[in-house]
Amino acid sequence: MSRLAYGRDYEVVQWLRPEPMTVEEAAGQQKIEDVDFEIFRHKMNMIAQEGKETTMKLGASTGMRWGDVAFAIYTAQGDLAVVATGIWFHAVLGQIPVKYILKHFADEPSVRLKEGDSFFWNDPFYGGVHGADMGLAVPVFDQGKLVCFVGAVVHTGENGATDPGGMSNTARSRYDDGLLCPPIKVGERYTLREDILTMIGSHVRDPRTMILDIKARLAASRIAERRIQEVLGDKGPEFFIGGLRRILSVTAEAAKKKVALLSDGVYRQPRFLDTVGTESALVKINLTITKKDDGFKFDFEGSSPMFPDKPLNTYFHGILGLAMVYFCGWFFYDLPANNGLLETIEWHFPEDSFINAKGEVSTGLAPFPQTAFTLGMFLCGARMSYGLDPLRAVAAWYTGFGAPMFGGINQWGEPMADTFAELNATGCGARPDMDGVDCAGSYFATMSDCGDVESTEEDRPFLYLFRNYFRGSYGHGKYRGGAGLGYCLIPSHVPGVVLGAFGYGSKFPATVGIFGGYAVPPTFVQTVRGSNMKELLAQGSPAVPVNAEQAFQGNGAETGRREFHHSSMRIQPFQNGDTVYLPVGGGAGYGDALERDPEAVVADLRDGMVTPWAARNIYRVVYDDETLRLDREKTQALREGARARRKQRGKPYGEFEKEWLKLRPRDEVIKYYGTYPVSRAT
Repeated sequence: MSRLAYGRDYEVVQWLRPEPMTVEEAAGQQKIEDVDFEIFRHKMNMIAQEGKETTMKLGASTGMRWGDVAFAIYTAQGDLAVVATGIWFHAVLGQIPVKYILKHFADEPSVRLKEGDSFFWNDPFYGGVHGADMGLAVPVFDQGKLVCFVGAVVHTGENGATDPGGMSNTARSRYDDGLLCPPIKVGERYTLREDILTMIGSHVRDPRTMILDIKARLAASRIAERRIQEVLGDKGPEFFIGGLRRILSVTAEAAKKKVALLSDGVYRQPRFLDTVGTESALVKINLTITKKDDGFKFDFEGSSPMFPDKPLNTYFHGILGLAMVYFCGWFFYDLPANNGLLETIEWHFPEDSFINAKGEVSTGLAPFPQTAFTLGMFLCGARMSYGLDPLRAVAAWYTGFGAPMFGGINQWGEPMADTFAELNATGCGARPDMDGVDCAGSYFATMSDCGDVESTEEDRPFLYLFRNYFRGSYGHGKYRGGAGLGYCLIPSHVPGVVLGAFGYGSKFPATVGIFGGYAVPPTFVQTVRGSNMKELLAQGSPAVPVNAEQAFQGNGAETGRREFHHSSMRIQPFQNGDTVYLPVGGGAGYGDALERDPEAVVADLRDGMVTPWAARNIYRVVYDDETLRLDREKTQALREGARARRKQRGKPYGEFEKEWLKLRPRDEVIKYYGTYPVSRAT
């Protein structure tokens, strides 16, 4: 290398905002009429969309097939100008590897950038999230001149970490996190290098899926390259270069104007996680957002310290990337998704915090603190935006994952390691004027899908016992959150598999409500080893559970050793016929549950979406058990009594605070928290 010793580049990861405008970019914009610009912008969006759809159709991993995909067009300086995705964090993170390539390889004689090259990466130090998110980009030239990059970032899953499936609960350092590849040239002269692919494939448990996903990214990138060259032939390179830059400039200008409409103020939201891997413990992300004029300042002082031998750390830019989930999907929803939005944001991360990873610590579970932070963005955002656009002040979707990861040999004799896609079936948060949508998707991957049972059973050695709505999995409120998913997996067609799970929110709610709405209930995993479920199925027994509620009650005909696990369940072997029951949480509630329309509660009872206990004890609704006929007068009286008891329990804030500060969790609960109650390094 000509500019850097063989180590990490701490400078390039700071280059998140758009690069300074070049003379050529400025000159190119002079030739663009408004109508031509709108046509150009639409064309770029369609090229990116075609790239995204092509990637999904050609890939092999769970994430690629079901939409955990971002396809982008970058400027010649590496800024992300156009992206097709619902995975909004890649709208600002995918550019860092491209800027690394430009900085270190463009003039390096042993590498250089040439037409027909392709570059691969998955190191989260540059990609921002975790090792399972992998990217590929190709440079695009016009008459020998670099004009842009195109490429795809996709969650492939398996990356050779200590645990199979791409999310390691037990990693103790970055050397347990599997393949961590900085940007590397994997192809030249329009051909992938088989020696490099062989090396990459040898690092993972499922080389077939890994290589197919790389080739899918490349195929989509080549299609996008051809489409862009058609535009270059029609409009010329000056127009094209200026047009990409104008997209960034227009985005940044419009974003600042929208931020300026919000009231100035300071918004605080502490966030808590209840796991540091497979160990239950409470840790804190302390978010403070200061909004002033046309910008935000994010400050994370008071967050828990870094974990030297636990996988819960994240790089700071991963946190900023997840801020885009809220910004692109909910606040700047009417603006292009690109790093021009970061012109509105400043940030400060404490040096010793687990959300600002340094050195050799593991980041295997980085998505946990990242998504927990995003819930804080939703809560702060709802309060910030309520006065401007109250219909956008929504409750949060489920953020605690809740998905299994697995490895072994499938029924076709092929090695496998991946995750399941059911985490893309969480409930939508309640809205100011209506309930959340049941099994709406994943808030951080809104265009992704949970897959279909038949496709999964075809190439994975699992049988689904059921997969349907999990009633009571949401937060209650004036408007309830959407229900999540409950499902059961049975290893089948093979002697056994290894299987674990990743997620948080088994001890402390992963998603909390807004404006008086309830939090999402804690989730957990249930397993039954030595189960007789296959025998019951063969007999056609009516005692076979058909939903998660029945399964978790545990009073059916299933026998075996029943165990309960945290959502972060350690990878362990399961035999053919064992049962694994998993929930995916719903959305949070909005507003006071006592203000919910009683008819809506009865309708949920009729549809099986709320439990009788919750109808009576949370919503305070009186109805006939057999006919479900609502008694309005008794309901009103019951609710008035509940409100009166609230007032009796109330006390002045100063008195409450004095009593509250005397409380302290057990030492083993806060062993990783930092000093208590104000979290900081000890």
